[in-house]
Amino acid sequence: MPAILIHIAFGYIIYRIISHFFPNFQKNIYLFLFLLGSLIPDTKYFVAWITYFIFGNENYYVLSSLFVTHQIFGSLLISLFLSATLFRKIFFRSFLILTIGFLGHFLLDISQYPLAHINHLLLLYPFSGEIFYINLGFFENIALFEILQYVILMIAIIFGILEICKNSLRVFISKIFAICKLKKKFDKK
Repeated sequence: MPAILIHIAFGYIIYRIISHFFPNFQKNIYLFLFLLGSLIPDTKYFVAWITYFIFGNENYYVLSSLFVTHQIFGSLLISLFLSATLFRKIFFRSFLILTIGFLGHFLLDISQYPLAHINHLLLLYPFSGEIFYINLGFFENIALFEILQYVILMIAIIFGILEICKNSLRVFISKIFAICKLKKKFDKK
């Protein structure tokens, strides 16, 4: 499903930006939390997929009962549950990161209008039946959201390549320094 890939890519972009300004967030656990948070609203699809493989058919009752995960309130409860159970040692940070992740997910979803399913736009349901959306419009009969998806994917790929290059350069420089130290040792003898 390409939407999941875009949500993961957007979660990665959010992680890179926040970890750039807050260096103490540059740990793999925080990257995992950002990516997990960006997928929390789509929990219903993962549960439906698992029940399909267990029971052999799509369980629409399970899918419809998990509809609440695609609203702010349901995602907030899932974030709170995950932070309180799995990430107790970093409860506040994990809850904050998971919340930022699913809010990024919702930002992408509400910008899909008029292409999105109506359930993606009822963010405050059951408290409000108001539909939230950002209509980016069309350009040459192409929805601008479609273009935005490719831009998000390209930015995430560029960030990933830069991270790989930075780590490779760090390893390369450390090897050069190690060789220079060895050379100085041998020169002294």
